[in-house]
Amino acid sequence: MSRPVLAIAERTVLQDALLALVSGGVRHLAVVDADGRCVGMVTDRMLAAEWAYRPMAFARHTVAMICHDEPPMIDRDATVAAAAKVMRRCGSDAVVVADPDLYPIGVLTSGDIIALLAKPDPERSGDHARA
Repeated sequence: MSRPVLAIAERTVLQDALLALVSGGVRHLAVVDADGRCVGMVTDRMLAAEWAYRPMAFARHTVAMICHDEPPMIDRDATVAAAAKVMRRCGSDAVVVADPDLYPIGVLTSGDIIALLAKPDPERSGDHARA
């Protein structure tokens, strides 16, 4: 999980969201309401698609306009399997991890899950994994 999570306000225009992604060196941003609670996630792919579809609106449209109705979000106590299910249901390669009050605390990506699954098993130190 990436921490600290980079978050932007839901009223942030798309061009500023892109700047936040680039300057933060990340591909996912949590989207928060005025109280700082997570209401969604915006990704580099979402911004690229929006740019291709409506380049002239990049300075006017907000991230709230492109966030999905059901945000890819999990509770901090969720299992890896639960995170994968949310990713699949939302068609996302990441989920925002939030505390019980919906404040974002991190972003878990499919890459994080793959890294976890690919960790060597100390009990099988001499074996090579078979795919």
